Amino acid sequence: MMIVSANRATPNRSRLTHYLSVLLVCIAAYAMSTPAHSATNVDVSYTNDGFTAQVQLTSLIELEVAVRFEDAIGVSAENFTLDFQLVSPLNSSVLNRLPGTLVSLPTDFPVLISIQPKSDRGFSFAGVAEIEVYTKNLHYVPGSPLRLFHSSNGGQFKDITVTTGAGSYRARGNMGTFSDFIILTDLRSPSAVISGKVSALSDYLQSQSNVIDSPTYNLLAAAMSTLQQQVASGNYSGAQTTVNSLITILETADEAAMPSIWRSSKDLENVSGTLLAQARTLRYSLRIL
Repeated sequence: MMIVSANRATPNRSRLTHYLSVLLVCIAAYAMSTPAHSATNVDVSYTNDGFTAQVQLTSLIELEVAVRFEDAIGVSAENFTLDFQLVSPLNSSVLNRLPGTLVSLPTDFPVLISIQPKSDRGFSFAGVAEIEVYTKNLHYVPGSPLRLFHSSNGGQFKDITVTTGAGSYRARGNMGTFSDFIILTDLRSPSAVISGKVSALSDYLQSQSNVIDSPTYNLLAAAMSTLQQQVASGNYSGAQTTVNSLITILETADEAAMPSIWRSSKDLENVSGTLLAQARTLRYSLRIL
């Protein structure tokens, strides 16, 4: 009798295990494919040089986002689509764009910020745009691995952090383009982050060499070469000095030295703004090493 009972229970347990496995797969697939939960309350105020959004995602999660421009045309509610979403940590549309397994969504603030200037409305800006994200759901402590990341046109998220600070957590970044922004926990080694930013800056500079005037490009290329050597040898103090020089070259370059306009039709490459954004976030990483 005991043997018969055991034989009957085995297929029942197998079926139960199978059903549970299928259920878990379905839940995971749903989490990865289901659209994120959008904000329930958004209050946006615009000025000529930017806008500030007060966002309530849930009763527990809220944030403030401020965007500022050095020189912009068409900063108004009619020209922007803003979206703030609470996303699942299993959402493949986010996970597939992270730079490796050491970078992840913070469980207390899994928020995706999308800022999309409307392509047919004529918005444009020159130079660098600045974004600041503030939330009480995260807390700043010295050495915090929280960073502000940016993705353009559905591409990989890249660290654009230029400052972080208390209150409860505040992060600021620069960019030369628009699209998605997210705060992520970055557990990569500082040296790996710095090496990656140096490589990205060097690659972008070389890719735009044909649109930068020769005197300016030569200055930037020389500084870039020195910077690469310093980082490769671990001379981070010297690298800070060099990246400051590179930033000065970019900030003082004549307007005709390189393209510096981004517009919502996405037909122009904002070379100056992108180079400055990359150089400034590299400076941040060197400072906190």
